[in-house]
Amino acid sequence: MAADLLELSAYGFDLSVAPLAGGGIARLDWHGKPVLRPAVEGSVAARDPLGLSSFPMTPYASRIVNGVFDWGEVSTHIPPNMAGGAHPLHGIGWRTPWSVISQSDTSIEIALVHDGDANWPWAFESRQHFQLFEDRVEVRLSVTSRDPRPFPSSLGPHPYFLSEGAEIQFDAAQLWEISGEALPSHLARPAVVDHLAEGVVATSLDLDHCFEGWNGRARIKWAEHGVEVGASVLVGDTPCPCTRLQLYTPPQAGFFCLEPVTARGVSFTAANPYELGVVELVDQTLTIITTLTPFRAG
Repeated sequence: MAADLLELSAYGFDLSVAPLAGGGIARLDWHGKPVLRPAVEGSVAARDPLGLSSFPMTPYASRIVNGVFDWGEVSTHIPPNMAGGAHPLHGIGWRTPWSVISQSDTSIEIALVHDGDANWPWAFESRQHFQLFEDRVEVRLSVTSRDPRPFPSSLGPHPYFLSEGAEIQFDAAQLWEISGEALPSHLARPAVVDHLAEGVVATSLDLDHCFEGWNGRARIKWAEHGVEVGASVLVGDTPCPCTRLQLYTPPQAGFFCLEPVTARGVSFTAANPYELGVVELVDQTLTIITTLTPFRAG
């Protein structure tokens, strides 16, 4: 049985990982300043990933409308996995305990093995590798097919950042406008895309949108410190840019989520899911590598 918390302290970083609470991060500080929102009190003991600092989305990110889609000869009817929601979302990793593979002074690796069930019909293994470097934290999230049948996949972290006093800045080409239940409808370039390129106060936003044509870098700045978020993708051993970023800024929540993703959400049923970033896995691995690089502001 894994411990409730695995902890690392090095290079000014303090990192806590909660393998039993969906393999999420419970704390990430840099020289005593929060890089991610600290876990809500009691969330680790309750194994509540929604109260953590970050959790993994695997083997799919975002929503599957009504849990229904066909892929090859497999037809799914995945049940909802969040109270009050009609659509399953964020995969199954965040709702499942993970096992500890290894831990050193500067790294932790955990794994999730899934044999296939109603929540996801295909067998797979996911791994997370957390590594502290002198200037950054790197999180590798992967999904590897263990099923003879091909299946669609998308990945991403779901980090929470403190919104009070925060400014968000990143470059993207467009965003997906949304209909009810935050389902993407069409591409557009409203003024907020240009505003974000210059930097926007987090508490002034009300978004739950996927941005396309992201350049793979975002900056979040508070009064005394900040963090640069970067992401890249590996399909097998082939490096690819991460060109999509989900930004969720619920008003007056005290947090926002800035999520690099390998594919746009609600994409398995699209006319061409591959154009939206979906990767079909056949005895193959998909990996997203996220880096969090703090800096001093002011």
